[in-house]
Amino acid sequence: MKKAILIFLCSALLLSGCQSTAGSVQSSGAPPSQQPSAPPSAEPNAPAARQTDSPSLPVSGDTPSGDGFQKEMSVNHPFRLSAACMGNGGYYLMNEGYLYYMEAASGRMVLLCGKPECDHSDPVSCNAWANTKFLTFYDGKLWYTNSDAFHDSRLTLCTMAPDGSDHRDVQCLMTQEDFVGWSAADFEPMLWNGEIYFILQDKRVCKNRIGGEPEDNVTLFTLDATDKLKWNWRFWADGDSAYVMCIYMDKNGYYQAALTLLGDSPTDTREIWHSASYTRVGEDVEFYLNGVDKFPFYITGGHLYYLATGAFWDVDLTTGAETKLAEVSGNQALFTDDAMYLYSAPDRTIAVYGLDGTQRGAVSLSPIYAAYDNISSCDPVFADGGMFYLLCYRGSYLSVTSSLYRIDTATGEVLELRDWPATNQEPPQQNSGEILIGAGL
Repeated sequence: MKKAILIFLCSALLLSGCQSTAGSVQSSGAPPSQQPSAPPSAEPNAPAARQTDSPSLPVSGDTPSGDGFQKEMSVNHPFRLSAACMGNGGYYLMNEGYLYYMEAASGRMVLLCGKPECDHSDPVSCNAWANTKFLTFYDGKLWYTNSDAFHDSRLTLCTMAPDGSDHRDVQCLMTQEDFVGWSAADFEPMLWNGEIYFILQDKRVCKNRIGGEPEDNVTLFTLDATDKLKWNWRFWADGDSAYVMCIYMDKNGYYQAALTLLGDSPTDTREIWHSASYTRVGEDVEFYLNGVDKFPFYITGGHLYYLATGAFWDVDLTTGAETKLAEVSGNQALFTDDAMYLYSAPDRTIAVYGLDGTQRGAVSLSPIYAAYDNISSCDPVFADGGMFYLLCYRGSYLSVTSSLYRIDTATGEVLELRDWPATNQEPPQQNSGEILIGAGL
């Protein structure tokens, strides 16, 4: 097992017109002698046993927001950390189908299973198993969806207690007629104000009350896919309004995005913004993206903020006025209610912008690459309270071996969260001469 190392590296990054900080890589978690190893009976990729000095399992129902939608999390859903939410003064994180609870202050994590006899290798019996892309905290419980074989491959809304116990099925979201075969395109639903918004396999955008029957689903609109080659969805809520963003590739191979305001019925549901090749601020600018999964946006105070076309944009959703706030370098970003955190892989930096387009500072990520010489790529996860969480794959793209970092954008401190279960996960064996790309897809 690799030794945990404490590395203090100082580097400076000079960016014109702003303050830049570069912190040292520090480590949270137990020293090597206390690092857990999987019990002999566990499967090779089963989570490790709980450490004796790990945080206690959360038991209360401290709900961070009352409506169920955690827009402040702005979760990016990278492949190896497919879901996250806040609750009980910390965060819940998903890795390889298993849930972990992380203390916000210390960064320490614990597997969300308190069964003393559980070796965490059996998804049927382990409390920590959820295997979902949707996760939120509402009404004192964790909520998630699943469409596995235990649910007849039909999308089902489920809950569990804050400590991972008491898993319950709340409602199936699909009638038998809605089911057209198993599909991995389980787009993330949204829980908001006592209702759940979701996408069915036939491209219908629907909602239902929590606890309702699938026959009570309300279809708000259906995507016209005749001119679309592929697409992705993301729900949003701000104030009294619910939205869904559809990011798609058209038949000519160009990426576009369309924002729809969701009403209570089809008659008061309408598209309110659409990207295109059109004139912005006196310039002909073609909207471009790197894929349907790479469109960072955020809605707050009636404004849509997004990153595309090499720039940071602001759209007033009432008037339709669109403003270029800043030209930027980087194509991945996370948002909060007062800032955009821009990740640039080529520059190995995180730049912080106010929602007025003013750059507030930047942090160098060079200490991460100094600590590990096999970083292949990194994905932003979420930002909260001035902290930026970054998942870095080691060895190959989307590798099972990864490191999770918490970057303090004010001080420049880079903290490696050593309780992250994939930190010491050995990559799968490869035959000589083979290159593993996109493992696990």
